[in-house]
Amino acid sequence: MAILPLLVIALVCLAGGGSLLPAVEAIWLTIPRAGDRCVYEVIQANVVVVGDFLCIDQNNEVGLGPTVNIRVTSAYGKEVYKRTNVTQGRFAFTTSESGTYLACLSMHKDQTHYAVDNSTAIVSLDWKMGIGTKDWDAVAKKEKIEASI
Repeated sequence: MAILPLLVIALVCLAGGGSLLPAVEAIWLTIPRAGDRCVYEVIQANVVVVGDFLCIDQNNEVGLGPTVNIRVTSAYGKEVYKRTNVTQGRFAFTTSESGTYLACLSMHKDQTHYAVDNSTAIVSLDWKMGIGTKDWDAVAKKEKIEASI
């Protein structure tokens, strides 16, 4: 019965794309017409953080939907990123203190450019930290690293 544990490990590797590390995916948030939707992460000091966000309209069209305001604050309330009336963007910073970092999104007040249902906005938020922020495929191409057989 020693084959069964190997089969389980092989299936886990295949499901994870050949890696035992979990795949990182963006989260989807529904932003209400009034109020904020916030997410947080506890992060140590001196860690690189990169976040990408993107609004999607009801027809899955990118950049044509409602606009949002986004604000990211540090553990002690220091604003590290803020944008208003945007459909997409990227924030990047290095943490200055350990603690809970908060990203809050709200719908921008003026949605006159968007005639479809103005009651909510759907936002994809991909928040990466530390080693996850590095584009390893680009590094491999730049350094011309090839696997040896």
